[in-house]
Amino acid sequence: MASGSIRIGFVGGGYMGQLAHIENYWKLPGVELVALAEGRAKTAELVAKTYGIREVYPHHSEMLKKSQIDAVVAITPFHLNAELVEDALKAGKHVITEKPQVNTSAKGRELAELAEAKKLVYQVGYMKRCDPGVRWAKAKIAEWKASGAFGPFLSLRIWCCHGAWQWFHEPALSIQEDFPKYPSRVESKPEWMTENGWKAHTGWTNYYSHQTNLARYAAGEDYKLESIKRNTIGETTSFFGTGAFTSGAQITLDFPSHVSNHWDEGFEVYFQRAKLVAKIPAPLASRQCAEVIAFENPASGEAREIRPSLLSMDGFAEQARHFVRSILGEEAPRSTAAEALKEVELSEEIIRKMQAQGALK
Repeated sequence: MASGSIRIGFVGGGYMGQLAHIENYWKLPGVELVALAEGRAKTAELVAKTYGIREVYPHHSEMLKKSQIDAVVAITPFHLNAELVEDALKAGKHVITEKPQVNTSAKGRELAELAEAKKLVYQVGYMKRCDPGVRWAKAKIAEWKASGAFGPFLSLRIWCCHGAWQWFHEPALSIQEDFPKYPSRVESKPEWMTENGWKAHTGWTNYYSHQTNLARYAAGEDYKLESIKRNTIGETTSFFGTGAFTSGAQITLDFPSHVSNHWDEGFEVYFQRAKLVAKIPAPLASRQCAEVIAFENPASGEAREIRPSLLSMDGFAEQARHFVRSILGEEAPRSTAAEALKEVELSEEIIRKMQAQGALK
């Protein structure tokens, strides 16, 4: 495939479809926006006209049969991902979806293996892995670990306290239309999981898999959770967890259910003589990346504070560019299906623990 010849077909033209995805691919040079599958006919027509998308289809299956595209960018509710991704991969298309990957680890594993067998790029939209600030932080942590100059890696705490995730973004194009009832092959609830467990599982993967994925990426290590607490006070439910990375360093998950007019998310990493703090921007904050500060206190010499000058590019915009370059073979995919599968497996593990504790009857 020649550089700059990527033909994209989109599935989903709603709020996130437009603002987080279509708009960013539209801005990329050499990328052709060919088709849109969207069941809301008037919305589809308006979005296609605005972004110069030639072909419009009511369902992804028709788009895959008729349109000459190289890749599918799918922005649909994740319970539809299992069918959609399978159809796209079998049609020989590269795929990126929003997170989480799917509802069950069994299906996620099947799809990851299918993509590998067909030698196709299949990414899941953990866009924080593309944030320039996060990538700088990851590189700095890896440098400290490799050199050993600042002692051992001790701990990582990651928090997400919610807030204004839309960050006062301009509204998407909208026509008041009801969603059609899509015929779809959805995943069944695992037999071992209760109905409340299933509800908690889908909620966890939708909200907190971003952070569990980000912690693994930043540290460059897998981890195991030793405890997870679901804490309900009044009508507010928060989650707190602890565990250990492969190296033995502590991981702490801090997810209080807090409401504010700003976005409050980040992670902090401690070594024996170094510290790094990364503050993550709101998901839809355009042209903003993570704010990172590193502190180094060497055994000999002066301590220093590092505030890197970073590209003012948001995670969604960088994710679009990265997906295209991954298809072209210019970059190795940062958010593979095999990596995203770990978040589904982790959530299932958490639900097992909670059910065993009697928290999800």
